[in-house]
Amino acid sequence: MDAPTALWVLVPLALVHIVARRRRALIFFQIAVDVMLLLLPGRLLLCGLHIGPGAPGALEWGGGVTVTGSPEQSDLPLEFAPWWAEVRRLAATGEPPWISDRIGGGTQLYANGQTGLPFPLHLPAWALGPERGSDVISVWKLELAALGVFLFLLRLGVRPLAAAAGALPYAFGLYQLSWLVVPLAWVVALAPWALWALSGTLRGDRRSGAGLALILGALAGWSVHPETAAFLWLAVALAGAVLAWGRVRRLRRLAAPFFLALPVAAVGALPVVATIAGTAKLEASRGTAAYPDPALSWSLKGRMAALILTPWREGNPGTGTWRQPFPSAAVSVSIGAVPVALLLLGGVRRRHRRVAAGLAVVGLGSAGFVYQLPVFAGVVGRLPVLGLMTWVRAGFLLGFAVACLGALSFDAWLRRPSRGRLVAAGVVIGLVVVVLHLGDRSVMLREDVIAAGAPATVAVAAAAGVGPWAVPVLIAAETLANDWRLLAGSRDQASPPTIVRELQRLVAGDSGRVLGLGDALPPNLAARYGLADLRSADPVRPLGLARLHQALGAAGMDLPGPVTTPWAGLAGAWGVRWLATPPEGVIGLSAIGWEEAWRDAGGRIYRNLRALPVLRLVSATSAPPGDPGAGAWEQVNFTTTAVTTGAVKIGGEGSLAVIEDRPWRHMARVRSQGVVLAVLHVPRAPGWRTYLDGRKVAAVDADLDAMGIVVPDGVHEVRWEYAPPLLVPGAALTVSGLCGCLILGVRSRRRLR
Repeated sequence: MDAPTALWVLVPLALVHIVARRRRALIFFQIAVDVMLLLLPGRLLLCGLHIGPGAPGALEWGGGVTVTGSPEQSDLPLEFAPWWAEVRRLAATGEPPWISDRIGGGTQLYANGQTGLPFPLHLPAWALGPERGSDVISVWKLELAALGVFLFLLRLGVRPLAAAAGALPYAFGLYQLSWLVVPLAWVVALAPWALWALSGTLRGDRRSGAGLALILGALAGWSVHPETAAFLWLAVALAGAVLAWGRVRRLRRLAAPFFLALPVAAVGALPVVATIAGTAKLEASRGTAAYPDPALSWSLKGRMAALILTPWREGNPGTGTWRQPFPSAAVSVSIGAVPVALLLLGGVRRRHRRVAAGLAVVGLGSAGFVYQLPVFAGVVGRLPVLGLMTWVRAGFLLGFAVACLGALSFDAWLRRPSRGRLVAAGVVIGLVVVVLHLGDRSVMLREDVIAAGAPATVAVAAAAGVGPWAVPVLIAAETLANDWRLLAGSRDQASPPTIVRELQRLVAGDSGRVLGLGDALPPNLAARYGLADLRSADPVRPLGLARLHQALGAAGMDLPGPVTTPWAGLAGAWGVRWLATPPEGVIGLSAIGWEEAWRDAGGRIYRNLRALPVLRLVSATSAPPGDPGAGAWEQVNFTTTAVTTGAVKIGGEGSLAVIEDRPWRHMARVRSQGVVLAVLHVPRAPGWRTYLDGRKVAAVDADLDAMGIVVPDGVHEVRWEYAPPLLVPGAALTVSGLCGCLILGVRSRRRLR
């Protein structure tokens, strides 16, 4: 960990200590959090590692198994780190960070919903870069989650010891650690603050209402992870409805935060919604019912539910021993066996009954999503938006509900401690854990032994008359044991992989886009080193780009699989000049048109003999000659001809001179005799606009969704310009929403005076 990273980590923690110095309970809790931070992310940072594999050059970079052994965790090296690096590069060169010309021929950076561009807590990534920024952000997420739960429970009147027993397992639970390096963990970290603000809002504190609107709006709209934020909105609405049930005044107090949160979110939400409307992921979901999933049998549901108490029953994803077909990180809802044992202590204080009911509803709703419970799943799956969401994202709410309910139960027990009840709770949960393991014939891991021993240790400590302080201490110890082998790290590498270095050398002499065959070059890796890759590991790819990827043999409409048939003609039409392949090279019919330029034991690089400029003129069009994925388009002379889906009448010749070539704007002057077509081979997506002599015109679909402009006879100026769709009205709405939050907070302050 270098000095700038250390400052970004230590200065905020020091400020927390300064603020908390006069509150004894808070300062002791913060010291406990400091210890957890030091032993989990801190031990990696102090060894010079980055949080989670995925740093460029690490062995795991771009592989199918990274941070937690789950394929979905390849999101860090394949998506987020390249996106963040592109944002920094564009900003450094004076370009607006709207779109990247290096990824997928033109990937939307702002309007993809996960780059975190407007999110203020994402500042470390912009200041320090993706790897060091992720290190700082990881610590911030854990700190905020812990402090949020602790303060939320204190606001409810829970004793500090019980509040700590709820805060530590949630903040350092397996769900948070599993997703720590990706943006959705911000929702997990700030969820307790949303509930903290909700409790104040219902009591009439308008500043809390303003804070709640800001939290909900920022998480849903400021490009963090809208899908996970939507589940938080549902949770806050459910909990608020239960807490305010039968009290009209309290129900009215809920209206203002939710009303203000909508415009607050607009600056990011509107561009994202408009962009998603033209994506392959949405197109693939049309007419299909993702939920309830028939493949999720009752047997699998039972095994998933068992993970609440025995998270390592199916193997440890951090050590590569995970063996179940469902993703491990998404269902790692466990917060440990000891917090569950606290639920058995029996009852909560009368003042907490309504809160406990609200948390129980949130927990049951989360379980309904994660385990696709009958009736619930059938009804919710038919709803227009919820039916398209990834339901296991709601898993963090189950851990939150269990942690808080356990804390409420422990708080009630502290008022009337009964040694026998604590012993019984520890014994019962310990026996359940043992039975769950005995029912599975797998080899027990050391984490399994800890999971079974932790509640038993609580029982022994209670029987021996050890004070109640032992409960949060044992919770912290169990949490550390669960997390120890889950959170991984990776080192920087001084130079890029050999095949990337060779591509850099070749592109310097003869520029053009690159393509990777099979697993020779992970998607977006080239972009990190200054190369333009036609592929894009992006779940919100434009539909046209997905069709192009499919034509090159990459299966899947959500995230594309590897390229298998790199047709030289079609790839060359899109500006691809270089192809990286495994050692066996490119074979079959798709090898025609590729000329070997370099090889070593690790792979080969080919030059495309049919590579063309990305922006060019054509004098003829043709209808699609067949299936491009089968090579039917390889007979097209893309130098003079564009393939269009509709009839486009052109016929002439001319020349094109590029005036401006920027990621978000391309301009050229065309001199033509007759009618010609100027084609920019950037995937069409919402936000692109085309102009002829300053007048907006409709773009022509060409060569699998490139954007063409029909140019009449004479001298004309053509322009393609991109801006995140609906950004201006979204920004205006957000400003109005923020002003509303400010007014609400100021009115509350005056009322208190």
